[in-house]
Amino acid sequence: MRAYLELLSMPGVKRLVVSTLPGRMAYSMIALATYFFVHETTGSITIAGLATGAETIASSLTAGLRGHAIDRFGQTKPLSFFIPAWVVMLIVLSQVHSAFAIIFVSALIGLASPPINLSARPLWRAAVGADHLRTAYALDTTMMNATTVIGPVIATYVALNIGAQQELWLTATFMLVGGIAMISMPLSRNWIPEPSEGSAFFVLRDPRFRILALEGAIFGLGWGLLEIAIPSISTTIDRPELSAPLVATLASASIIGGLIIGGRKNSVTPLRGFKLSSLFVTLSAAPLAFTHPGWSMGIALAGIGLAIGFAMVYHWEVVEAVRPVGSATSAQAWLWTVEGTTLALGTALGAYVVDHVSPQLALAGVSLALASSAIFIWTYAAPRLTEADRPLSEIEKSEAIADLESTNE
Repeated sequence: MRAYLELLSMPGVKRLVVSTLPGRMAYSMIALATYFFVHETTGSITIAGLATGAETIASSLTAGLRGHAIDRFGQTKPLSFFIPAWVVMLIVLSQVHSAFAIIFVSALIGLASPPINLSARPLWRAAVGADHLRTAYALDTTMMNATTVIGPVIATYVALNIGAQQELWLTATFMLVGGIAMISMPLSRNWIPEPSEGSAFFVLRDPRFRILALEGAIFGLGWGLLEIAIPSISTTIDRPELSAPLVATLASASIIGGLIIGGRKNSVTPLRGFKLSSLFVTLSAAPLAFTHPGWSMGIALAGIGLAIGFAMVYHWEVVEAVRPVGSATSAQAWLWTVEGTTLALGTALGAYVVDHVSPQLALAGVSLALASSAIFIWTYAAPRLTEADRPLSEIEKSEAIADLESTNE
C-alpha cells in the first residue's frame, strides 16, 4: 500500500489515473449498450449479436493500425480524430432503426475505436520512471479491470430502467469526457514516440508470434460465444437483468486471478504457467452447458474468470519473452487484431445459435473452443515457444503487465 501512496504523490499520476477512467468505462459499457439497444429496436437477438460483432471485428481488424498511428504521430492528433468520430457514431446509432443501418453504423463505431489504453501505457513510463514502473502498471491494470465490473452493471441498469437509447448516449458521454481529459493532459500532449524499428506489419513475420496469434484466434472464438451467450440466454428466459451480475462475476473473478498470480514468486516459468492455467480454464468451462442463468452459471463463470485471470498474466509474459525486438506496443495490438476478429465471429455465431438452435449448444461451443485452445497450447505451441520457459526479469514482468493492461484499446 505504501508503494501505491508514494506513486499517487508523484506529479501527474492522479490526473493520469482519473483521465483514463471515463474512456475505459465507455469501453466496458459499449457491448451491452449496443446489444440492449439493437434488441429493443429490432426484437432480434441475432441482429443484436451481428451489430455487437460488427463493432468488435471492425475494431480488432484495425487495432494494429491505430496503435501504429500513435507510435508515428504521437497521441494528440490520432485521439483528436478517433474520439469525436466514435462519439458521433454512437449518437447516429441511437437514431437508426433498420437492421442494415444498425450493423453498418456499428462497424463504423469499431473502426473509430479510440486507442485509450494503448495511449496510457507509455505515459506511465514518462510519469514515474523505471523504478516505479511495475507498481504503476499494476495500479493501472486494477483500475481498468474495475471498470469491467462496474461498467456492465451501469449499462444494464440504465438500459432496462431508463432506456437503451439513453444508455448509448451515456456511453458516448463517458468517452467524450475521457477523451477531452486525455487530449488536454500535458503528459499526453508532450509525449514523443520512440524511433520506429520496422514497418507497421513487421511483427507478423515472426513465426512464434504467428503461433500466439493462432492460439488467440481459437480462444477468441470461444470468448466471443461466451460474451454474447450471457445476455442472450438471460434475455430468452425473460431475465435480462441477470446479465450484469453474471458478467460482473466473470470480470471480478478474473481480477482476483490476476492479482493472485501477479504476487507470485518466480518458481513457475511463463510457459509452464500458461500451460497449467489453460488446463484450469478448460476444466472450469467443461460444465457450462449444464448451467442456467443464476447460481449455477454464476459459479461456473467464477471458476472460468479465476482461471482466465491466471492465464492472461502468463500469456502476456509469454508474449514478452518471445515477441520481436521493437514491438512492445504493436505486438499486443496485432494479437488483439487476430483474437478480436474471431471474438466478433463468435459473438455473431453465438447470437444465431441461441436464437435459432439452442442456448445450451452455444455454451457447449464455449467449452469446446476453450478446450481446443488448451490442446493447441500443450501439443503445438509450447514446444515452439521454449524462450518463454524461463523466469522473466523485473523489467520484462513490467512490460508484460503493461501488455495485459492494454488488451482493450
